[in-house]
Amino acid sequence: MVAVLAQRVASSTPRRRLQLAGLAVLVLALLLAFLYIRSEAADPEVRNDVMLSLRELEKLDAEWDANILRAHIGRAPATPQLTTQLPRMRELVARLGEAVPETGSAPVGAAYTQLREALQRKEVLATQFARHNPPLREALTYLPPAVADLKTELGGIEGALAPARLVVRLDASLNALLSEILRYNVAPSPPLAARIDETLGDIAAQEIAFSPAVVEKMDAIIKAARVILEKRPLGNRLEAQIAGAALDTALDRLGREFTRSFDAALAVRERYRGYLFAYSAVLLMLLAYAGMRLRRSYRIIGEVNHRLQAANETLEQRVAERTAELETQSKQLERLAQHDSLTGLINYRQLTRLLERALARANRRDSVVVIMFIDLDGFKAVNDTYGHATGDLVLQMVARRVQEKLRAEDALARLGGDEFVIMLEEVASREGALRVAQLALDQIKSVTEADGNPVAISASIGISSARGHEAAARGSAALLAEADKAMYEAKQSGKGVFVISPQAQWPALPATPEDGGHARNPLE
Repeated sequence: MVAVLAQRVASSTPRRRLQLAGLAVLVLALLLAFLYIRSEAADPEVRNDVMLSLRELEKLDAEWDANILRAHIGRAPATPQLTTQLPRMRELVARLGEAVPETGSAPVGAAYTQLREALQRKEVLATQFARHNPPLREALTYLPPAVADLKTELGGIEGALAPARLVVRLDASLNALLSEILRYNVAPSPPLAARIDETLGDIAAQEIAFSPAVVEKMDAIIKAARVILEKRPLGNRLEAQIAGAALDTALDRLGREFTRSFDAALAVRERYRGYLFAYSAVLLMLLAYAGMRLRRSYRIIGEVNHRLQAANETLEQRVAERTAELETQSKQLERLAQHDSLTGLINYRQLTRLLERALARANRRDSVVVIMFIDLDGFKAVNDTYGHATGDLVLQMVARRVQEKLRAEDALARLGGDEFVIMLEEVASREGALRVAQLALDQIKSVTEADGNPVAISASIGISSARGHEAAARGSAALLAEADKAMYEAKQSGKGVFVISPQAQWPALPATPEDGGHARNPLE
């Protein structure tokens, strides 16, 4: 079309020639504007905002899952805050929804719909879990001391007034009930529920031989046990449904689709940039031809050409600088998503990923994976006495000193607050794992001064381990829960010690215990 206009300009009258030249210039300008618009790089602010929103959503989802896990194992507050992340998560999802139309991609829209539905499902399930979990936790907290209190009373005057055989029978029933309830809380099953129900019936049948005060305590124990029978399977089912909501999978999919869409848009714009360069070359030839006809305008044409080249160079430089900035920010976000900002250790989300891989390797190699759940003793006093700045320094010193005693293939994570977890792979013996636990205790106790202030801290460590196929079958959540439970046993044993979980598994050859008064297995 431009060539036709040029021919018409050459063969027409001066006035007609001027009109056709103006039309040709208009067409050239419109085509240049079109190519320039299409050759602009993708808006880096939109892409940066999308990536930041996705990373923050992943972090909030990980914190959400951690709160649910804490509620399951009884580490959550009295009223589990299982939905505190939702307002911010809804805000981030809405912000991502605003960016979806800019991509013009159907897969991005489908992935966003999946994310929104997954969030809604998880919200409903988490709300149900938050409603059913407190009665279960209260019952689990109440039952052991209530049984111990009743057994103590049976050993006193109440036991002397009632028939001896009934006292012995009730004591045995209470022991059986407590043992079966603890097993049922870890792995509920219909046969075990039936045995517990039978035990409860036996306890209820003996109430006639005791005083009203004792009967009231027996009824309270029976009521708490029935709450556990009802709520534990329901809680486990809700947790499985929460995991099945696959919010993390939806986030990963949306991130991939956004990245693919942005990359595709950038590729299209780069192609149009090539067209723009080719078109610029055509313009240069036309300008050269016009220069031959209009020598007096040569300098003006050269200046315009120089400015166009300078604009292209500036554009390339800006694109390169923004691309480098985006890569740096992406690396920083990736590290923040996997590490604790205070100590530089890996966080809970990264620990669970590493633990799942370690369990898979243990399944293939028939090796042992060990988890050590560490809770500092005396740390609250440091915070209360010297302030959080000194407390943060103590946490950094603990992290550094314990890390120095671990192998390169071992992992040390901070879960938050004063809780740490050590993961050991390829453990050759039980003694080796206990040596690591003792080293960790010694290193923590060696922190006696921080920022010029004297401190006195120790640690309670719970140890769990799994071997081979059983390691993969139990899973990371169970292994962490066993270590956490053993840690509480260590605190109850006087703190500053470590306790081995009864479910711990070790290499095939038996090992000589090296506890040395610092470790106690509740089943031994």
